[in-house]
Amino acid sequence: MARLPDPYLTDEENPDLEAEAIARGRPAKDVLPNELYEALTRRRDETVSVTLDIDRSVLERFQSAGPNWRDRMNEALKKASSR
Repeated sequence: MARLPDPYLTDEENPDLEAEAIARGRPAKDVLPNELYEALTRRRDETVSVTLDIDRSVLERFQSAGPNWRDRMNEALKKASSR
């Protein structure tokens, strides 16, 4: 008698990829926007999470410029620290 698959390991809406589909696959670097690829592949030991008190106006200025305000703030701090 054939053994039934484990229902917790089976997802009918997302079946396993066939070899042909895998062969058509492309590297993430080729299909993702550069910023997203860099964020996903950044080594965690390159950044350190900190708590920092800053003026509300400074935070609002960076946030008002749109998404990725943390990256822009980090770049501004890098520039300021290299002077």
